[in-house]
Amino acid sequence: MKNKKDTLIKVLSLGVGLAVGIVLIAKVFFELSYDGFYRDVDRIYRIQSTYTQNGENAEYGQVSGGVSAGFMQEVPGVEYGTRTTYYFNRDIYLDENDNKLKGILVFADTCFFKVFDRPVLAGDPLKALSKWGSVMVSRSFAEKLADGRDLAGVIGKQICNEDQKELKFTVEGVYEDFPENGLLDFDILLSMETYPKRSTENWIGNDRYRGYVKLYPGVDPRGLKPAIRKMQEAHQPLEEYEQKGLSLEYTLKPFSTIHSSDPAIRVQVILLSLVAALLILISLLNYILIVISSLVKRSKEVGVRKCYGAESRHIYGLLARESLLNIFLALLLAAAIIFAGRSIVVNLLGVPFTTLLVPGSVAAIAAVVLAVLFVSIVVPAELYQRIPVYAALKNYTEHSRKWKLGLLGVQVLINVFLVVMASIIAGQYEKVTHADMGYDYQNVFHINIFDDDRDAQVRMVNTLRGLPEVQGVAGAHQLPFVYPSGNNVYLPGDDRELFNFSDQYSVSDGFFGLLGIDIVEGRTPQDGNEIVVSRRFVDKMSEFTDWSDGAVGKQVYVTGHTNEYVTDAGVMTVSPYTISGVCQDYWLSDWQNPDGRPAVLFYSRLGEGDPRALSHIIFKLDVPARQLGAAREKVRLALEQALPDREIEVFSWEEELRSAYDGSKKMRNTLLLGVFFSLFIALMGLIGFIRDESLRRSKEMAVRKINGATTRDILGSFALSILKLSAVMAVLACVGAYFAAGKWLEQFAEKVTLSPLYFIGGALAVLAFVLAVVVLNCLHIAHANPVESLKNE
Repeated sequence: MKNKKDTLIKVLSLGVGLAVGIVLIAKVFFELSYDGFYRDVDRIYRIQSTYTQNGENAEYGQVSGGVSAGFMQEVPGVEYGTRTTYYFNRDIYLDENDNKLKGILVFADTCFFKVFDRPVLAGDPLKALSKWGSVMVSRSFAEKLADGRDLAGVIGKQICNEDQKELKFTVEGVYEDFPENGLLDFDILLSMETYPKRSTENWIGNDRYRGYVKLYPGVDPRGLKPAIRKMQEAHQPLEEYEQKGLSLEYTLKPFSTIHSSDPAIRVQVILLSLVAALLILISLLNYILIVISSLVKRSKEVGVRKCYGAESRHIYGLLARESLLNIFLALLLAAAIIFAGRSIVVNLLGVPFTTLLVPGSVAAIAAVVLAVLFVSIVVPAELYQRIPVYAALKNYTEHSRKWKLGLLGVQVLINVFLVVMASIIAGQYEKVTHADMGYDYQNVFHINIFDDDRDAQVRMVNTLRGLPEVQGVAGAHQLPFVYPSGNNVYLPGDDRELFNFSDQYSVSDGFFGLLGIDIVEGRTPQDGNEIVVSRRFVDKMSEFTDWSDGAVGKQVYVTGHTNEYVTDAGVMTVSPYTISGVCQDYWLSDWQNPDGRPAVLFYSRLGEGDPRALSHIIFKLDVPARQLGAAREKVRLALEQALPDREIEVFSWEEELRSAYDGSKKMRNTLLLGVFFSLFIALMGLIGFIRDESLRRSKEMAVRKINGATTRDILGSFALSILKLSAVMAVLACVGAYFAAGKWLEQFAEKVTLSPLYFIGGALAVLAFVLAVVVLNCLHIAHANPVESLKNE
């Protein structure tokens, strides 16, 4: 530990790089470990529905209620089949004392635990999931319900959803929580027997269920296709579908790959792996750079040791002891940084660092630390042991300078790459969060009311309309930024189902005006027999019929909507819907998961009919931006006063839309953090490099000053070679960033343009940083007394 400054720089560089690198590596392997904790997970598959309609294919991960049971009963090779489906819109439940508990509920059948083997802590799942109104709850939910008592004490307790308090469920069992690295994360499993059999056993439509199967050992799912087809022929009118231009096939997707095969997850894993590798690499390069810088100072020591009989193993041993100590100190620093930044880790990665430490993460981190240790020993040792005794006792400076410049250049390359990528990701985030959605969502809020209390809906609407801050009020069943379900359209006199559309269900009077959606043809609907379609709907319909005289007044039938009425003769019949207007196309869902299908909007009137048809009450506030928060709170308090038995939550449309891009925001912040630490590590390397160069060239600089060299000349002699190399590396980094950014942007429907300004700006920023560090560290050399340097020489 002769040189404390060198040791400090080495430990700082390695510690910071390892801290960030270890966290990112843990996150990567956490994502890749999803659902690996199930026994025989390689035999579990999700049933996928593939629809083909007029030559267009669409694949969904949902099926009708009877499909998974049909697989188990009729497809040889399937051991078990199970299905789940959501029901309630809110995740708030009440216990017997009206305490509020948060939890996610799904309907599940008796085969659920035979497919997904979570440990059962209390109760009999077969009994619980076969009885009407009974539920099994997770350990964490049971602990809240038990209120400190034994988990078995929750058996027999009753809970209900806040939106349907009259529907009581009895707890019949407790199971272990699902791990964080799993797709399934249910707190309450409600017996499928509670749901109507017309839904749970149907084979046509109502595709609301997630279906899963577990195959017998050794069964290849590709060989099940004929049996699946035979099962469908027994339950579904496949020939009738084909006559209408439709086809429906079921395929099996490995459950263990569903998460990792998501394009967004794949890109995230690649980018985080790249950032982790680059940060660890730049830290290691800094370490080697400092070791090489000390080569001159230690060459005589090595030479003397060789004179006294030291061999390669002795030199390796010497450097191994030093490296072990440095790595140990760096790991202590990394642990301190991770502990100090644990809240940042949760904010960026979504889970605590300790949760990320799955077996794969631990093994990967250990492998990285061993690799760093190996390189930190082998590279310096090889350089030292190649120094002959006679050369070690002479000046060895010039031979190491190329090494140092090369390592410094790689650091510049890494930093430019990270800065450019961070700026592009930040630009993309800004683009999607301020994109034109085709409608106006500024100052728009909504309140959810999912029950059938019509009086509550009327009081809510009247209260809103009575507030001076509220500019407009409307109702909707489906909010545009939520990915919608779909239905098919067909024409009178033609049984062919022509295409699938995005079903926006019902909207009320004022919906289009409040959101600024223009009606480009016709008018808004005035009764339940009328609909509004998007311009894209009209364009799509032109492929099947001639609507050149306009869409307004045309009639269509749609699946999933029965416009039934009783004739004068008392006969129940179905009437087509009449198109009253055509609206402009607007964005459905979000920019990351867009729905490009045509849209259809039906009509309901607030305060009439089933209030669940308009379960979202939308309103707009007409106040300055600085008063928006206060006005929002005023609305909430007024509604709670009008509806004292309800807890009112006012949701911001803009905030919910932005939340869809949380993944991009976290990726942006992660990269920005990586850039900060990368530049910090590069700063350490540059300081070490300049300090070493100033010592090596002190005599040369003294002679230059005596011969009339100015401060500018001396600074230029140091900076020129570094800047030339940095410029070349910056170009290479920009090329790499261009391809990496293009790959990342593939997940977005609307992409930021890869302007040269991103690359030029990023490169210039890093080069300016390098130049600033070089100049500031060289000023003391330029101002030093040349006599002192020559005296020392």
